[in-house]
Amino acid sequence: MTAIDEAAGVGSGKSTQDSGQLSVGDATWALTLPQLPYADAVHAELLAVAMPPSALEAGVRRGRAGGDELFLRAVWPAGTALLGDPVRPYGLTIAWSHVTGWAAHDADGHTLLLDVDVLAAPALIAHAALHLAGQRLDGGESWTPPPGPARWGEAVYLDIALAHYEDREQPLW
Repeated sequence: MTAIDEAAGVGSGKSTQDSGQLSVGDATWALTLPQLPYADAVHAELLAVAMPPSALEAGVRRGRAGGDELFLRAVWPAGTALLGDPVRPYGLTIAWSHVTGWAAHDADGHTLLLDVDVLAAPALIAHAALHLAGQRLDGGESWTPPPGPARWGEAVYLDIALAHYEDREQPLW
């Protein structure tokens, strides 16, 4: 066993995998990027509807007001076979911010704000992705959420994490 394996808890009996405890690395990410469980839930729903993004990004960036802004982005670049003919040349990105909520945009500069809760049910986001993959964002018909749960079932935990995130003394920048 290497020193790296020992430090990571591999084979040493110190692993927290499947124990309900976060490893040091996971705990650090959870504090810095509290939206990761939400990203996982959205990604799982996108996979469930056969709409896997080419890239799923989660991070923190400097927002327009200068403060930190947590984000998620699911990207289907131009040319992706999962996109319908009208959308394929422009690609599709569905993005979330803890400040502004959910929106979709394409490489042609068109944007559509999704009329959903800031912590929308991941199934709604997957439904939006399926719908928008076949229709240009500059078209006349917009996406309307179907009936069903409007808010993520685990949203209360992310609400708490976001409140703690907002209350920290130092911005990440």
